[in-house]
Amino acid sequence: MGPWDPAIIGPIVGAVMVFTITAGVATVMIFRPLTKQLGQLLEQMRRDRQVGAEQPDPARMAELMERLLDRMERLEERQDFTEKVIESAGWKAEGALPPGRSGAQRGGRTGAS
Repeated sequence: MGPWDPAIIGPIVGAVMVFTITAGVATVMIFRPLTKQLGQLLEQMRRDRQVGAEQPDPARMAELMERLLDRMERLEERQDFTEKVIESAGWKAEGALPPGRSGAQRGGRTGAS
């Protein structure tokens, strides 16, 4: 009979297996909620970075809005000129313009540039 006798080793191996399985289940039960919350935190951080990257630069947006307003003003001036040329030529296009549409009634941009 030696140290590797099945009568001695058998109960020890059984106890080690029970302890290992119990420790594994306990580890999963303890760490699963923690890792789940950690995963949610990392996902939220990833979403925050994406939202931060997608937000436009306010200075760039202001510049684009200013350019758009300038283009609209030029279009209004061109339309006013066209309407005056048409009216001075004696051509009355009833129904060509929406009712109440004239240069005097059109509002300009408010605020200083």
